[in-house]
Amino acid sequence: MKIFVILNGVSRKKEKFYRDILPPLQTKFDCSVAETRYSGHAIQLAREATHQNFECIISCGGDGTLNQVLNGMLSDGFENLPKLAILPLGSGNDFAGSCSLQLERQQLISLLEKNNPIATDVGKIICNDLSGTPIKKYFLNVASVGMGPATVERMEKLPRWMGSDLRYLAAILHTFFTHRPTHLSIKTESWNWAGKARVWAMANGQSFGNRIYIAPQSTPNDGIFDTFLASDVPLLKFLIYLQQLKGKKNINDSKIQYNQGRYFEMTASQNLAIEADGEIQGYLPAKVELLSNRILIFRQ
Repeated sequence: MKIFVILNGVSRKKEKFYRDILPPLQTKFDCSVAETRYSGHAIQLAREATHQNFECIISCGGDGTLNQVLNGMLSDGFENLPKLAILPLGSGNDFAGSCSLQLERQQLISLLEKNNPIATDVGKIICNDLSGTPIKKYFLNVASVGMGPATVERMEKLPRWMGSDLRYLAAILHTFFTHRPTHLSIKTESWNWAGKARVWAMANGQSFGNRIYIAPQSTPNDGIFDTFLASDVPLLKFLIYLQQLKGKKNINDSKIQYNQGRYFEMTASQNLAIEADGEIQGYLPAKVELLSNRILIFRQ
């Protein structure tokens, strides 16, 4: 199998990849490796690998790297895409967790040798860039509006020397104590909602934000998004709820709603961002649609 490996160039686990994982991988497969050098580089690398007819692309990083790899693969509308494998080298790795994937070389090699990838759903987002121009993006795990994008935007402003874990902790603490629920309208094929929202999320995987399980029963090939809506929940109560969510517990509160859907339209009274897989995708208004079985992924 001809494989193209896209490695997050700033991953703290990069040395482990070169020392423990790449050598046995190269003994069994024809592997090429490229490290990302700048923000968005994984998109370009994945797009080039798709054009060069590699049989498989391995995303070596976290959810953000995986999101960029996915967008690069789908950017030109090819139907016959390379298969996708995931080596979770990031700090959160929420989608990998939903697929029971670990940073373990034998698991990766075994999945590749069996060569039996699973058809997996993909989310498509139509939103606007900062200038108001419509853009198209894709995601595998979770897309959200509210505290999720606010945390990502805050994290992007923090210095890189802090490292991803510390930057995320500082960003989420700042967001918790400064973010206010904002007015949001949601339209779907079967239900509508409007009001002040603290978090609105559409989940293909089970968790986001480093194991916050908003959809613990979700599977990424069931043909539907599981949704999580927290309206104007008081901040201290929401902090308590977050701990329950990390324990994979559903919240019983009239201001917390669970639902499902395949298509959503979102508008807001202000310029709200939408994030997916820990990456800012664009700004509302936005449409999100599920694409069934769009990509083949090596997973459990």
